[in-house]
Amino acid sequence: MPIIVFRADASPEIGAGHVMRCLAFAKTMSGLGWECAFAVGVETPATVPALARSGYEILIVGAAPKDQVKILSQRFIDAIDWLVIDHYGFDASFENLFRVLARHIMVIDDMADRPHDCDILLDQGPGRQSGDYADLVPAHTHVLAGPGYALLDPAYGAYRDGTPPGSLVSRGSIYVSFGATDPHNATFSGLNALEKSGVGGPVHVVLGTAAPHRAAVKKRLEAWSSEALLHIDVAEIIPLLAASRLGLGAGGVSALERCCCGVPSMIAVTADNQRAAAAGFRAAGAAELIDLGDMAEAARHIAETSTHPDRLAHMSAAGQILCDGRGARRAAMALAPERSGKNAPVWLRPATAADEETILEWQRSPGARRFARNPELPDAATHAAWLQAALNDPEMLLNIIECGGHAAGVLRLDRRPARASLPAYVVSILIAPEHHREGIGKAALALARRLVPGVVLLAAVHRDNAASQALFGGAGYVADGDGFALWPDSASRPTPIAAQGELHG
Repeated sequence: MPIIVFRADASPEIGAGHVMRCLAFAKTMSGLGWECAFAVGVETPATVPALARSGYEILIVGAAPKDQVKILSQRFIDAIDWLVIDHYGFDASFENLFRVLARHIMVIDDMADRPHDCDILLDQGPGRQSGDYADLVPAHTHVLAGPGYALLDPAYGAYRDGTPPGSLVSRGSIYVSFGATDPHNATFSGLNALEKSGVGGPVHVVLGTAAPHRAAVKKRLEAWSSEALLHIDVAEIIPLLAASRLGLGAGGVSALERCCCGVPSMIAVTADNQRAAAAGFRAAGAAELIDLGDMAEAARHIAETSTHPDRLAHMSAAGQILCDGRGARRAAMALAPERSGKNAPVWLRPATAADEETILEWQRSPGARRFARNPELPDAATHAAWLQAALNDPEMLLNIIECGGHAAGVLRLDRRPARASLPAYVVSILIAPEHHREGIGKAALALARRLVPGVVLLAAVHRDNAASQALFGGAGYVADGDGFALWPDSASRPTPIAAQGELHG
């Protein structure tokens, strides 16, 4: 069994964010059959009760880097497969010490302010680009950048798999979360601004056991004029978010959770390391920024935003496009890829506007549209418009297939009406001509199942397209009307229907 060890700390001063995103990633990796362990500082277990409840092995390590290496070397006699480091206090000099016990190192960062020695670097901040780390990591480092790799609990991916983007009409609550520990007591200030704004509705406040100002927040809510509840170390956040029409909070992991669930955000920066991310959320249209140091202006901004349904709807949709909750699944593909017929690693990444010319070239290659519903070659303008619409469609997952670090094709998933109460997506796949007959298509279909594990996958295959019929049949798809279907388990299939779909519809 492959082993992955997470090195992260939590405390009332630094918060729980580092450990929580590692914990989310650990859940994803353990679901793939990996053994997971955590190496943490002495304050971490008390600060993050969810870690103790997880059942993963917890190793308490000291502050000295060499002592940490010694402790892990004594526990893991053989080299561990991956060491994941999520810590602002570590840089390349620290990370290099762990090369003696880890075959590979992954670093989680959101600052881009110091060098790293790692094989994979993940920065889930909105607006982040791989080039931001060009001078900070070795040339071989694979950089995973942007909210497409947001390390949220697997429950968020499951929520998005089963819940099409919807409206905020039926939502009435206000969600308030400034982190599990909130050392600056921004929750208290946020509640003051919210009450001053006059925005009504039930208020749900989330804090952790280790929050130093928990008692003050509790007392503040006892004097609240309407329904207000304080949730401590709540295990089920998604139901609270799904019922919220507006959220107040910081610009860290909780902001990504709000985006995933379509909750428009009012973000207050509570630490310098949040400024870039907060600006990214605002630039994406998923949030507005407020300054809790100017209470009157913050209250006015909250009131104005909350009274514009169109603005809230736009922010909700923008958030869902920005973060779809499947980031941990994508990150797991980088650590544990599928393999081509030539044993090259294959994984999926979110398509971007920068892929426009490459995808168009593949679409125009000889034979690419022979079996398409629309056999006409797209012109540049039509293709550009299609790609822009695809990237802004929360019900479409457009992925670039990477093989050995190079773009090798496109895999597209389009939501369709549920089948037997299960979410359904149509699969379309296009492999670059130079990569035909390399087994990349088979690997990509396996990755599609990993990206949306609990849904019915449908495929429309032309009756004369023998290669595609063999591809889907070999991947476990069964005949379904005029197409094929792959079910997530052995559930009884309903009456087959024909599936439809291809890259350009």
